Amino acid sequence: MNTPRFDPSPAEDRQNAVGVVVSSFLAGDPLRCIAAAANMSSWEALHVLGSRIADRGEERRSKALRSRSTAAAEVLLKEMDRFQQLQGAGIDVLDVPKVLAALGAPLDVDIAVELLRSMEILKDIHHQVAGVWPAPPTDTLSLLYITGRHRGVKPDYELALGMMPLSSVIEIRELLDADHIYRQTAEILAVIETTAQAIRAGDVAGISYSDYDEIARAISEELGDVTTDPGVSWPVPARDLRRGLGKGFWDAALSSAGLQPPSAADRFSAIDFIEAARGFMRAYTQFGSPKDVASYDSWMIAETAAGRDRPSVVAIRRHFGAWESVIGAVMPPEIEDEYDGIVNHIRAENDVREAWAKAGELISEVLANMPWNSFLSIQYVDDTEGLTPYAQSVPSADGVWFEIVSEKYLPADQWSIDTGYLSENGWSAPDNDFPNWYKDGIPHIEAGHQILEGLRYGRGCHDASKLQWHTGEFPTAPGPDGGVTLDDALNGIVQTLSNAA
Repeated sequence: MNTPRFDPSPAEDRQNAVGVVVSSFLAGDPLRCIAAAANMSSWEALHVLGSRIADRGEERRSKALRSRSTAAAEVLLKEMDRFQQLQGAGIDVLDVPKVLAALGAPLDVDIAVELLRSMEILKDIHHQVAGVWPAPPTDTLSLLYITGRHRGVKPDYELALGMMPLSSVIEIRELLDADHIYRQTAEILAVIETTAQAIRAGDVAGISYSDYDEIARAISEELGDVTTDPGVSWPVPARDLRRGLGKGFWDAALSSAGLQPPSAADRFSAIDFIEAARGFMRAYTQFGSPKDVASYDSWMIAETAAGRDRPSVVAIRRHFGAWESVIGAVMPPEIEDEYDGIVNHIRAENDVREAWAKAGELISEVLANMPWNSFLSIQYVDDTEGLTPYAQSVPSADGVWFEIVSEKYLPADQWSIDTGYLSENGWSAPDNDFPNWYKDGIPHIEAGHQILEGLRYGRGCHDASKLQWHTGEFPTAPGPDGGVTLDDALNGIVQTLSNAA
């Protein structure tokens, strides 16, 4: 494995830049602005984000972008008269947001600039802000039914008969051809109401877009053409449900029915990634070069404002492996197999980076929620007999202090150590006061990632799945497989990548 060697600039300067890049991305800043502020190329910024952003980061970024892009679109719509006047005065369209902000408009300039790059998408944005037709009740009923089927909910016919609103019963009976499938209609109504009751009791979790799509398609094929309206499908297709009930966002559709959104990893199906790549290639000319990852990020921000949920620049690169695959590069037939092999290799590497990024997010979250002077232990549990690498940390108001075992306690002949990497990346060498390699004052958002980088590259720990962490004392055995929450982790339960929640 090639150990990454960073720029010869001071380690602290680079660490500060990494922290700014990650924080800005989570806050919803456009990638081109992030890269410029950090004095990096967009590719360098994406490389940093690839090692830091996983499920939690994707979720935070999505929420921030949705809020900021919607707010910017609303202000632009209100300022349309002045907008047109400024354009008529010869001011470039991408400079108009700066002028509007200078005139007192409460406008998020960076986001507004991205929204204005495509007049075609801007029309969709205005339509989204102005409001769309409310989703029909059948959307919610379909979501409840498929979720119930997915979760194995057993239909309670008596409960449905006594509790289900009459309007829902009428809605389903008028939609479905009850003369042919009256038994199925009864089952559908019972599953819907039983699922609704389970949701109210907190007993039913959400469903991913891909799971809904797969189950809905299977049931549709099983039932055949069962609706009284030839223009309406049952169950409602996933894409229509996301567009109608969720206003373009799957987690919004789930929330409207009282369901918890799935993990960020389940937000998109394979076809969503393909459609995003194709959509970007149709519109990239307004956003820059398709070879510049910042162009995709700008397009994705505009699409978010238009109510179309798209994978982030980090997620889509991970999915396709190579950016050439995202932009649909056509490879000559004679080297296509070789190209596919390269892409698959890169995808495998991306999967490894994502696992480490996810572990870093989880550990950073534990550190951010720990009381000051409490203690976090991380151990690399390997099949090797004897002591294996470990790290320990203590959070405080000024950041996190942490250390990684040195050669004094784990000699290099027992487990490899790269002291050059540690020195070059801001780790302080062991001394009389601190016998291990250590860092101090690292922000919580960065601490988990830097601890793991020290273990991974400084002490040769290559498999993120072998990490264990908890508070209070060193782990002595693998943790439970039933799922560990943040509260469990703070109370000392052993946490791993497989059981962390």
